[in-house]
Order: sequence, then structure tokens, then C-alpha cells
Amino acid sequence: MVARWADTVLRIGYTWTGSMQDAQDVSQTVLLKLLTSPRRFDGEEQERAWVLRVAVNCCKDLKKSAWARRRVPLESAGEAAVELPEVEDSPVLRAVQALPEKYRQAVYLRYYEEYEVEEIADLMGCRAPQVSTYLYRGKQKLKIMLGGMYGQQCLSE
Repeated sequence: MVARWADTVLRIGYTWTGSMQDAQDVSQTVLLKLLTSPRRFDGEEQERAWVLRVAVNCCKDLKKSAWARRRVPLESAGEAAVELPEVEDSPVLRAVQALPEKYRQAVYLRYYEEYEVEEIADLMGCRAPQVSTYLYRGKQKLKIMLGGMYGQQCLSE
């Protein structure tokens, strides 16, 4: 189970928190919950939905924690820079990460995890029309951020 979900959970954590260390913390928490949960799933889709929901909730919990609100980046604290693991670095991913949270979540779940609008609504705790609005507005913002034809090409893929 860890091998099957580790990469997905790490990507979700990194996309939502913007930090590899936070993403690793989220991954550890989610995978530990998966391994220790007495829940059994009827199929892989049910398991996938559970894992993604727990990952999203862990990201939200981390972002609203007092620790996260009070911390500062290591570089601004005067310490030496820390070497981070390699992460996909593309203009599109950077633009998605720069979106406001509700748009970023909807765009990520739709285009990276390939969920349908109704499933995203369940995961985000809102209605499907709201998700459609988030996707539309998020794509409009990405087109502006990425600029012109490059933005059109990236979003149509």
C-alpha cells in the first residue's frame, strides 16, 4: 500500500503546501493512518478516495496549525540553505501552486489526479457547480499567469 500511494500523497502535499518538508510530513501522517486504519476498502477507487481525502485534510490541518503560522523560512533565519530533493519544476506547476487555494485544489484534483467534478466536490466539501466555477476561474488565472499561446497550449493538454 505504501508503494502504491506514497508518490501520490507526496505530490498532493507538495502541491498544497509548497514545501517538500511539509509534503513529507503530510505523507508520513497519511501513510501511517492508512497502515493503522482498521478500514477495509471494497475497491481501489474507494481506497484512492479515502487516501486523497485524508491527504487533503492533513494539508488543511497543517496550514491552520499555530506552528505553521509562526514559522519563518530557514534562509530568512540566517541559517545555511538546505538541499531539497528533486521536484518537478515546470512553469505550469509553479503557476498552479501560485493560485489561490480553492482554485489550486480544484485544478490539481481535476488535471493531475483526473477526478470528475462531482468527486472533487465531495473531496473539497462543496457543490459541483462551485467546483466548475473554481476550475473555470483557475484556468483563466493560469492563462494570464502563463501568458498567451503557451498558456493556451499547456491548459489544453
